[in-house]
This record gives sequence, C-alpha cells and structure tokens, in this order.
Amino acid sequence: MRRRLSAGRHRLEGRKDKTMSWTRVSLPGRRALAVLMAAVLLAGLLAVGCSGEKEEEESALNKIPLQDAVVIVDGTEIRGAWLRNWCLTQLLQLKRQGLPMEVDEYSLIKAGRDLLTRIVVVAREAQRQGLTVSDEEIQEKLAEEMSRFPSTEAWLESLKNSGLSREERKEEIRLEALFFKYQDEIVAPEVMSTVATPEMIRGYYDKYRDEIFQQPRQVHLLHLMRSVARDAPEEERLREKEVIDKARERIVGGESFEDVARELSSDTTALKGGDLGWINDSAPMIPELKDAVMELEEGELSSVLESPHGYHLFLAKEVKPAGVIPFEQVKDEIRDRLFAEALKSRMERHANELVQQLQAQGKIKILPSTLYLGRALTPKEEQVVPVQSEGDSTEAP
Repeated sequence: MRRRLSAGRHRLEGRKDKTMSWTRVSLPGRRALAVLMAAVLLAGLLAVGCSGEKEEEESALNKIPLQDAVVIVDGTEIRGAWLRNWCLTQLLQLKRQGLPMEVDEYSLIKAGRDLLTRIVVVAREAQRQGLTVSDEEIQEKLAEEMSRFPSTEAWLESLKNSGLSREERKEEIRLEALFFKYQDEIVAPEVMSTVATPEMIRGYYDKYRDEIFQQPRQVHLLHLMRSVARDAPEEERLREKEVIDKARERIVGGESFEDVARELSSDTTALKGGDLGWINDSAPMIPELKDAVMELEEGELSSVLESPHGYHLFLAKEVKPAGVIPFEQVKDEIRDRLFAEALKSRMERHANELVQQLQAQGKIKILPSTLYLGRALTPKEEQVVPVQSEGDSTEAP
C-alpha cells in the first residue's frame, strides 16, 4: 500500500531543528539537506529583474494538485502539498532577503520536486541499512513543533488547512530524521576519517598560510567624541574643543577613559565606554582618523583629532601585530571547513547514485507536469537531474 506524504502551510514560519531544515536556507555544508536544496535551486532558478507580485490565479504553484502524488518513489508518494509548501517557503526566504528579482516558478517547481525525491530516496536507503527513528524521537519533534503555536488546537487547525493529518505529519518527521541519520551515522564518519584528518588540516594550513591566514595589524579602540556641525559658529567649536582638551587631561591624570567617555562623549558608543572594538586598515573610518589611530601603540592615547564631524580622542586599548595566525587558533575552523565541503560533495554523490539506481529500475515515477501546470516540462526537465558535484575538495569554499 502506498504511503502518502505531504507538507503544509504551517511550516512556512521556518524551523530551527534539523529535521525541518529544508524550510530554511542554511549555510552550504552545515546540513546536507540544505546543501542539496541550494544546489538544485541555484541552477537557473532566479532571473534578476524587477520584482512583481503575480495574481494568485496566475501562479503555477496554485495549479499543483495538493492531494495527488507528483512523484512516486517505489510506492512512496510525494504529494503536491509537500512540493507546493517547499516552493512557497523558498519564495518567502527570497522575500525576506529583500532582493529585487523574479522567480521562474517552473524552475522552482522542478527544483523542489528533485530535492524532495532525494530526501525520500536517501531516507529509504537509511532504513534499508538498519537505521530507525523511535516513536519517542518523533513525539519529541512533534512537541517542539506544537510549542511554536499558540495552542495545540491552532497547530491542528494548521495541519487541517494544509491537508495533513497528525499521522501524515509524523511520517514526514520520520523520513526527515532518517535522512539526517544517514548523513550523521553513515556519511559523516566516512568523511571525518578520510578528509578532515589531522594531516589534511595541517596540510591545508601550510598550503594557504601566507595567503589566507595572514592577520593585519589590529587595534582595539576606545573613542570619545564631541560633535560639532560643519557650519557651527567659531565660539561653539572652541567650546567643544575645550571640553575634549579637558577630557584628555583627566585621562592623562589617571581617570578611566571609559568613565570619561560615558560622561562626555556624544558618540553612540558612549554607553559602552567608547568601545569601538577591533579595527584594521580596512575599517570604514575617515582616512585622516584611521591613519592616526593605526599608528597608536598599545595603551597610547591620541592627541585631539579634528574631522568634519567634530573632535575625537582615541585610546589603543590593545594591539595585535600583523603576522601569520597561529595554527592552533585556526585548526578547528579548517577542520570544519574541510568537513563541510567534503560532506556536501559526498551527500550529493550518495543521493545521485541512489536516484539513478531507482530510475534505471523504473521505480521513480513522475506525474507529467502538463496535468497540473498547463505547460509541459521538457523530457530532460521531467527527469530527476543529478546535482553537479565537484568531488571531495580541500580547497577553500
């Protein structure tokens, strides 16, 4: 008997737990599902231009049959509701980014269909290799999801509106969890033992030490400012100059820079004692001011400096000299980078191989798009196209 899967509108709010991460745009490599999503989505999805809201009745997304299977993977149905929800989620993410672009909905639909097919295929392989998801794990995820709603009734109403039952939602959670268990228990250990080894981490550092791991001179700055308008009368300028001169005298006399800045500074950092944090030569500062402060030694107080905004006083609280960042400080970052890139590539390869095997056996059936879009995808589009992978890489992403 075929299992029917779908997804509802209630997931448009986005989730933080990993079993729902296809509803979020994640960093490449951090979650393999997000990686697969990005890979299929970016290939020809966006057409940059003037954005415009389409009338709802004109949207291809509204033609997707919510209760019908758009893909059948060896008896497991992926319903249109799941596909439509994924597409709507991507549109929501793009809207939140505020980017002026139009989306080719047909490419979006195909990207979503390919991704969801891979999710199901990988989850099935995880199950074949003996991985399971307990009822307790599923219930825990359900409880997390329900906690994001005002009440259980509101969550149930959301499920109903999306065409889902509680049992269908639980089945989705099971498949999602299986996908990540395959990643974490099958693929990740393989990657860690072959790619992110101590020898490879050290080799990466040695190869790129003089290119990536150079640290410019940095200064941890404190700032005190007295604002003066460009067209302020001369007497006002002199008055403010006198205030900051006296402030400098107090600091030289032993008072804390932070205390004086809190009392007298007109800059927004006054509440933090004038703390500007760490800056280097690339900091967005007025060139005259930056040239002066970058020459300060640790603990050195600047002279009173003038800019179009008024008068300034700086203290170099700490200084980090230019040089190579020590290996010990970046080895964990390198390990994470190598691991993420290799995991991305390896998951793509595993998913592609599994999809191709089932396609060759005739076990992946796709509902012809003409039945619900009114426009046929090309024969190539009607296939689940493999994600292009560059292979396991130790190059910088």
